[in-house]
Amino acid sequence: MISIWLTPAKDDATYLQDLINELASVYRAPVYSPHMTLLSPVNLNVNELGSVLTNVAQEITPLFVTMSGLNHTNNIWKTVFIELEESLELVHLQQGLVTQFPSAPPYEFLPHISLIYKEMLEEQKEDIIRNLSVRNSYKMDKIIAMRTGPNVDQWENITEVQLNA
Repeated sequence: MISIWLTPAKDDATYLQDLINELASVYRAPVYSPHMTLLSPVNLNVNELGSVLTNVAQEITPLFVTMSGLNHTNNIWKTVFIELEESLELVHLQQGLVTQFPSAPPYEFLPHISLIYKEMLEEQKEDIIRNLSVRNSYKMDKIIAMRTGPNVDQWENITEVQLNA
C-alpha cells in the first residue's frame, strides 16, 4: 500500500520525532517519521508517482499547519494525535492530490499528526494528553510517497518532493 504524506521541515521534524521517540520508548511502541497523511492508499507505479508528486508540489509553497487540539481514538493509526485545522491551503493541496489519483478509494481527510501507534487503555491515552505540551504550529515542506502497511518497521520511503512554488 502506498500513502502520500505531507512532512514537516527540518526543525519541526526533529521536534516531532523527539516526541514520537519518547512516547515509543516509554510505551514500547514503534518509531516512525512524523507526517500528516494526505491520501491513502494510492495505486501507481513508482516512476509515475515521482512525476505526479512533482507536478503537485510545483504549485504549492511550504505551508504552516496549526493545532486545533490533542485527541485520541481507538484506531491504532490515531492512538494519540495532534488535530490540525483544515486551512484553505491544506484542503487545496489534498484535493489537488485526489484529482491526480482518480482510482484511489475515497479518503476521509482529517488532518492530524499521530504521536504514537499502540493499542492502549483510554486512561493511558488521556494521561499522555494531560501531560503533553506541544507546539501550536508546524511548517510542512515536503510530500512523500511512503510504502506503508500493518508493520511500521517495514515502511519505506519511495520518493519525496520539496514544496517549492
